[in-house]
Amino acid sequence: MDTRIHVAVGVIYNSDKNKVLITKRTAKQHLAGLWEFPGGKVEQNEDVVSALQRELYEELGITVVEAKQLTTVSYNYPNKKVLLDVWKVHKWNGEAESKENQEIAWPKVTELNSYKFPEANKHIIQTLSLDQFYVISQPSYEDNSRLISVVNDYFSAGLKLFQLRLESRNNPEFSMLIKQIRELANSHNGKLILNGTPADVNAYKIDGLHLKSNQLKKYKSRPISENYILGASCHNEEELAQAEKLNVNYAFLSPVSKTSSHPEKEAMGWDNFYNISKKVKFPVYALGGMQPSDLKVARSYNAFGVAMIGAIWNSTIPVSDILSN
Repeated sequence: MDTRIHVAVGVIYNSDKNKVLITKRTAKQHLAGLWEFPGGKVEQNEDVVSALQRELYEELGITVVEAKQLTTVSYNYPNKKVLLDVWKVHKWNGEAESKENQEIAWPKVTELNSYKFPEANKHIIQTLSLDQFYVISQPSYEDNSRLISVVNDYFSAGLKLFQLRLESRNNPEFSMLIKQIRELANSHNGKLILNGTPADVNAYKIDGLHLKSNQLKKYKSRPISENYILGASCHNEEELAQAEKLNVNYAFLSPVSKTSSHPEKEAMGWDNFYNISKKVKFPVYALGGMQPSDLKVARSYNAFGVAMIGAIWNSTIPVSDILSN
C-alpha cells in the first residue's frame, strides 16, 4: 500500500510573471519556520486540480483561473513520504492575503535560493530555473574562443540554460573552460549544465548534470542531490520512464526531426513525441533539428521547450538575431 501523502502545490506568479508567491510554515506545522510553495493535501476521491483550487482559496483567498502542471516530486522525510504535484498558476482572481496567519513573500525566481525551504521544495526551485530555449555545445571545437563568444552572446540575449558536452575532457583547458562559462552564466543568472557523470558535481563548479541515455539504467534513484539540476537524454518511452524514476528535473526526447549530425536515426515526428512525453509528469524538451521558430509548434505537442545544437552553431548570425527570426 502506498503511504505517500499526495500534495497539490501551486507556483503562483504575479501579473508581470517575474515573481512567485511563497509562504512560511507556522509554528504548529511540520517543518515549521521554513518557506514553501502554497498548497495542501489531496483528499480521498478528490482530483488534483480541485485540491489545488480549494487549498489556494483557503490559504490565500484566491481563485485559480488557469493552471498547468510543471512536475511531480517524490521525497522521503524521516517521518513521512510525500508526492508533490506541482502546478504553475499564471492566471488567478482575487488579492492574495494570509488566511491562516502565515507569512507571505514575493521573491523573484532567481532569489528563491536565499530562502530556507524543505528539502522536497528544492527540486521545484531547480525546475523553475529551466528556460524554454536550451542550447547544447558541439562535441568539439578547433578554437574555444568561438565557444566562449557564442555562449557570451547567448546569455547576454537573456537565455538561461547552456549545456557543455565535449567528447574529450582530458585537455588541461577543460577546467578553465568550465570556469569561464560558469562566470558568464552567473553574471546573467544563467545555468551551466555539464554532460557527464555524478562525480562531476564534486569535481567542478557547475549548476547541474546531464546524463546520456545509456547511463540511466545504472541508477535506481537520483544520483545527485536536489541542489543541482538533473537532466537526461531519452529516445523512447522506456528511457523516459526510467528518467522519471530518477526524479530528473527535465529530459530531452529525440530525434523529433532528421538531423545532419545523425542522419541514420529515424525521426519520431511530433505525434510520437506527444504520445511519449504525455506519459511523464516533468518538463520534456524537443531535440533533433529544432529551430527557435519551432517553439510554438513544440509547445502545442506538449514540449516544455526546444533544445538546439545546429541552429546555433551552424549559423553565422548573432544569437539574438537567431531567436528573433
